[in-house]
Amino acid sequence: KYPDAEDIDILSLLTTLRRMLDEEDDEEILGFTCWALSHLCDGPAYHIYAVIYETDWMTAPLPPAGTRPIAPQDGVIPRLIELLLHPSPKVAKPALRTIGNCVCAECTTPESINLSERIMPVVDYTEVVLDYDAVPRLRELIDHEHREIQKEACWTLSNIAAGTPSQIQAVIDSGAIPPLVNLVNNENTDKEVRSEACWVVLNATSCGNDEQIDILINEGCVSVLGVLLTEASMVMMALEGLERVLQMEGNRDTNDADNGEEGSGHQTIVKCAELIQSVIKSPHHSSAVLKRAKRVWGTHIVACALCEKYYSARLLETHWCSECKCHVCRHCNCAVYHLSYQEELWAEDEDKQEAKKNAKKSKKAKKKEKEKAKKEKKRLETQQQAAAKPNKPRNAASSKNAKTKDEDGKSGSNSNESAGKAMSSSRGSIDDDTDYGMDGGDAVQDEVEISSGQPPIDLVSYLQQTGSIIALAKLMDSLYENEGSDIDEVANEQSTVDVKQRALATQ
Repeated sequence: KYPDAEDIDILSLLTTLRRMLDEEDDEEILGFTCWALSHLCDGPAYHIYAVIYETDWMTAPLPPAGTRPIAPQDGVIPRLIELLLHPSPKVAKPALRTIGNCVCAECTTPESINLSERIMPVVDYTEVVLDYDAVPRLRELIDHEHREIQKEACWTLSNIAAGTPSQIQAVIDSGAIPPLVNLVNNENTDKEVRSEACWVVLNATSCGNDEQIDILINEGCVSVLGVLLTEASMVMMALEGLERVLQMEGNRDTNDADNGEEGSGHQTIVKCAELIQSVIKSPHHSSAVLKRAKRVWGTHIVACALCEKYYSARLLETHWCSECKCHVCRHCNCAVYHLSYQEELWAEDEDKQEAKKNAKKSKKAKKKEKEKAKKEKKRLETQQQAAAKPNKPRNAASSKNAKTKDEDGKSGSNSNESAGKAMSSSRGSIDDDTDYGMDGGDAVQDEVEISSGQPPIDLVSYLQQTGSIIALAKLMDSLYENEGSDIDEVANEQSTVDVKQRALATQ
């Protein structure tokens, strides 16, 4: 920022600025003083060195090899850290910016600065800030009501989380991760604050060791990485964080398997797999993003083709089936899809169908035999009943019809007798002993018993009375066939014969 930065008398300036920080309580003065220090720390590395150590590195004694200079306990940095919790945002914000500039400055190395013949000592400025317990105060500023202070606090913590494992551990120990996760998952959080909070978790996940990543997973870092996947500019970084999580879970599950224990990272692997799948299936990502996502998937995740569950590729939870050409977990059996199994299943089904058909045939045969035996039994019972009752009339109706017919026959006989007398007087007498096929006049009188219960009919007398063989035949048919209609017809025929005989007698 300064074209001629070497010309600034930094030590004289720092003396005045330090006095103003210590003696003044005015918000305006403290605020402008902090802004001046923040601009100095945004300059060359030796300016930051001068602000922290309040000395010129060109004239200061060099620390022992392998050590770094110790900042004075009553220097500018401790005072700035105190002002982080100042009630006025006009003071807290520039003080926070100054600390943030110190933290984000790169560590000096022997090759970074070499003015004249003196080499600047190796210093990690983040370590200096951590020595004065700046992280717990930064943790308190995460929940600050002022949006700009929230954003600056998250930005400073993200630079600390991008450091060494000890620096990441300081952030974790301060309890800053849970409120950061809440900020990210809260839809009402300011967009810029949310982005800086994501960077804290992302840097800690990418740079932390396995134990630290395990803590981050338990505190919800995977959900934060999922939020980052929705931002086009952060997808690659989020994939890097997910890959680091999968590496850690794979290592832990491998150790658990070696100790005979069941892996405990399955749920985390499933969450990461779902997030990576969302990237692969999305049509809005570039080819570089898709390539990176597929590489992470192929390296760390295996999906069972049957149950579609996700597993770590480093565990023996799945195996490759050469016949099915896919991965199958130990809980699923792909043998049911093999050709040999299908052939056995087909043969077994054929046997079942054949057995079922035979059983059906046998059932039908048994049913037929049973029906045949039943019919035979019924036939025998009918024969026994017929043998026990051989002479009984067939039914009462037939007997009644026969009785009625007999009465009609008697009335017809009387009329025939009178008709016969008339015929004998006109033609001559007829011998009463005329042979009608009977022996000696002692004709055998056939009696027919009608089933209706009426008196028997004398067929010979009926023939003599009617003089008609046809009428006698029809009468016999009606009696034996049990047809009442035929009896009526015979009666009508008898009446016809009577009319004819009367006509002859008249002639």
